[in-house]
Amino acid sequence: MTSKKVFSSSLFLSAVLTLTACGGSSSLDLEAAATDFSTKISSYISELATSAGLNSKSLPNLFDEKFLDGGSTKADLVSSLAANSTALGTNPDLSLFPMATVSNSKLYGCDNNGICLMSATLTNSDADTTSVEFSTKVIVVSGVVYLFGDQSSTSSI
Repeated sequence: MTSKKVFSSSLFLSAVLTLTACGGSSSLDLEAAATDFSTKISSYISELATSAGLNSKSLPNLFDEKFLDGGSTKADLVSSLAANSTALGTNPDLSLFPMATVSNSKLYGCDNNGICLMSATLTNSDADTTSVEFSTKVIVVSGVVYLFGDQSSTSSI
């Protein structure tokens, strides 16, 4: 009888810790965090319409300090975009990033460290409308979602 109570208590505690790690005590909190993050990404993408947007201060705020994806760190990405900004400044004929939005974000599979998977839809509406579903690893810290990357130091391409 005692072992069943301990098991039930530990199962309940595990569920609470998982939900808390993902930013809250209910799926509504996860939903709100995912929607907020989609808005932030879409806003940043809209800034890429100019070369100045490549140096936007909002970009670093999208990435966790421990971001690592295919061998690229947060610092690598920020540096690369700054270099692209410089290149665009010297050659305005270079094309800018396509305009896109992120929608339908959902967080799931969160662990006790707040690391979750996020699935969403990326829609590019330039000459024609193209949408693609994607998923990526994120981390939720105090209810705020950050890109976390695959944590791999090697590229898959």
